[in-house]
Amino acid sequence: MAEFFKMPQASPTMESGTLNAWRKAEGDALVSQDVVAEVETDKAAMDVEVFEAGFLLKILAQAGEDVPAGRPIAIIGKSKDEDISALLAEFAAMKGGAAPAAAQAAPVAAPAAAQAAAPVVVAEVAPKPTANPGVVPPAAPAPATVSTPGGYVGPTWRGKPLHHGLEEIGGTFTPAKLRRAVRSSPLARKIAEDLGVTLDRVAGSGPNGRVLRADVEAAAQAPAPQAAQAAAPARANELVRNSKMRKLIASRLKESYLDAPTFFLTANFDCDALVAFRTTLNQQASAKGVKVSFNDLTLLAVARALAEVPECNAAWGEESITRFGSVDLGVAVALEDGLITPIIRGADKLSLLQLAAQTKALVERARARKLQPEEYTGATFSVSNLGMMGIEHFTAILNPPAAGILAVGALQQEPVVKDGALTVGWRMRVTMTCDHRVIDGALGARFLAALRQLIERPLLLVV
Repeated sequence: MAEFFKMPQASPTMESGTLNAWRKAEGDALVSQDVVAEVETDKAAMDVEVFEAGFLLKILAQAGEDVPAGRPIAIIGKSKDEDISALLAEFAAMKGGAAPAAAQAAPVAAPAAAQAAAPVVVAEVAPKPTANPGVVPPAAPAPATVSTPGGYVGPTWRGKPLHHGLEEIGGTFTPAKLRRAVRSSPLARKIAEDLGVTLDRVAGSGPNGRVLRADVEAAAQAPAPQAAQAAAPARANELVRNSKMRKLIASRLKESYLDAPTFFLTANFDCDALVAFRTTLNQQASAKGVKVSFNDLTLLAVARALAEVPECNAAWGEESITRFGSVDLGVAVALEDGLITPIIRGADKLSLLQLAAQTKALVERARARKLQPEEYTGATFSVSNLGMMGIEHFTAILNPPAAGILAVGALQQEPVVKDGALTVGWRMRVTMTCDHRVIDGALGARFLAALRQLIERPLLLVV
């Protein structure tokens, strides 16, 4: 009997999936565990398999379509010639039921004038006259003018040129037509008019600054001032559509930031022994094809510290606090359009080389978007390391439901005082974000003290 094949819900947070591609075509025969489609969720791209043999009778969702979890995407049957008309009718009703009620009402005919698109006209409206329109208002009195011995002609104030009068009271005035009367010969004025030269911009060489013919001709032959270079056009704004991952990150971190009362604890670790230990360890481990990073050492130290202080490996609940029996350590991994937190299960029980190998494999699968939901959900504590990007210190937002996350800064050389002498040493700053409902200040300090012991005495990680 034919039945719907539905969009799977890969994780509790998945509300819909994007159908990236179909791997089978209508009419194809299927066997158990055949991959029929590729679906992108809010965290990863995954292959969708069938669990029984049959035939792909009808594709109900096209590649690129966003489909709610649980909505049919295809019809699969035991026989290639099964009647699927009832299922098609059910699917059509299902899609029609989701349509808005307003879309079901008959459209109201709009007036013909309203249906035609009309250009938008912006009109200038003259101010409404307040006087009798039949009466011509008197012209405003022209400003008084004065002619001064210096050649100034223009408006005055208190018997002086307007700009001088305003300067006395701290003001300024530069009207467009405020200019000096230019002394020039008739011939110079005629030539200036013919050549298009403005006389008041010509420096006169005659008596008392009088502009002569030679001055006008020189001004006409002078190169024109260069126009200011046009400013480069502003770069247009770009709208980037939010991916499912971006929306989920925004939703969960906003919820975490607003819901959990957090505080921060910062510690500065002496890493001289850690640097020397890693150098020796990689010389020994190179034969096995494994290279241990500082991040691997930090992750193992965090996992072991959580085993020593299990009260920090916990989550808040309204009725009770859950203290997890396993240290399932989330590792923040940056992706092109967001981030994901693959989980190292039972991290405190692993050896250093085991943890390094698992971390490498998980990070590679995360960047290829091939993680399964169980590989990135349910972290009991998380670590975010931006040290490799040169960040010295930062704070991280909790990854719910875990009550703690550790932000790891750069490992770098700094001036330090040892045994009363100034020297250079390797240092690393970490900041713990704590949910104050679960972790108090003294408890967080106990965890960082345990972590300090393991970072500053790294041999403890292999015993």
